[in-house]
Amino acid sequence: MRSFLAGAVTTLSLAVLLAPESVVAKTSLPEIRSSAANFVPRCATPDRLMTFLKSRNPDLDPRYRDIADWYRHWGEVWRVRWDYAFFQMALETNFLTYLRPDGRRGDVDPLQNNFAGIGTTGGGVPGDRYPDVKTGVLAQIQHLVVYSGERLETPIAPRTQLKQDDILSASLKLKRSVRYSDLARRWAVDPKYGASIAWVASEFRAKHCQGADALAPQEAQPLPSRDVRAPSSSPVVKPAQVVAETVAPTAPVPGKLASIAPPKPATRLSESGGKLTSRLETSNETLPEVANGDRACRISVASYGGQKNVLIRADEDGALHLAALTVLDGFEDSMTARFIQSRMPGGKPVGWFTDQQSALDAARTICGG
Repeated sequence: MRSFLAGAVTTLSLAVLLAPESVVAKTSLPEIRSSAANFVPRCATPDRLMTFLKSRNPDLDPRYRDIADWYRHWGEVWRVRWDYAFFQMALETNFLTYLRPDGRRGDVDPLQNNFAGIGTTGGGVPGDRYPDVKTGVLAQIQHLVVYSGERLETPIAPRTQLKQDDILSASLKLKRSVRYSDLARRWAVDPKYGASIAWVASEFRAKHCQGADALAPQEAQPLPSRDVRAPSSSPVVKPAQVVAETVAPTAPVPGKLASIAPPKPATRLSESGGKLTSRLETSNETLPEVANGDRACRISVASYGGQKNVLIRADEDGALHLAALTVLDGFEDSMTARFIQSRMPGGKPVGWFTDQQSALDAARTICGG
């Protein structure tokens, strides 16, 4: 992949062109994945990032007005340092001008919503195209997830689907957490690609990240909004938050199985042409029956945000674990698979519901009380 600023000039990177080498050399790049020790600082708010972006591109297209909110949104969902993903976007698109340093247009058309040169290999190859801004940001965040060493079941970017195995193989050879500096010579051919991202970050921090805010993590956010179509007014979506409760088993009825009859109508999802479609089914349709034995039954709730709810079952050390998971519309399969892989290995979806309470009611029915 070739960035407009770092890739368009073969011998000089953005950092060398616009910043002293000593400044860049002293700037370290964080790991791609966020954690308690690798957090987005409080100063890196979407508003400040947009102010920074507009200072470099006063004629910013209005359709990008919520782009920083989408970086925060998807970055929180996928546990990625989204502030550095934003800085990478600024580098790749020359602050969304899509102009090379010499003023010429690059290979990517702004209408492609491709913010990180995904699939651009030089020689005029335009790379991937996405239907809107939020999907383009998601494609970049997911591509970073794969570079961090995590496999995705259904990445939305064609390039991610095509090259996932190669990317994972190279990342796993590092035998450590992958950092943004490791993207040099990989995401882009420029050996100073990481230094260029670092320069963009240093420019932002110099103006917007001084004092205690530069060292403090983002404040806790409220529960995610149900409407993810308006990120500028929606709270941040956190990675799945899990709260567990243990339900004491009840005495089983000899020779009988506990049937699961959701007390409210359940929404089932079916595959149609590779896309998920939903249909509302009546509450008299029961889910598969599960033996109600003497073992402990644990119920948990988790949420990535959204409106779809899935009940997941797993047998763990002789106990039954049921999780009511809320997922984002359009990403039901991928988020469910991701949750099972990270939280409930061996788990299986039991059914889909219109709201979390219905999924919990069904879970309690399975548990026997």
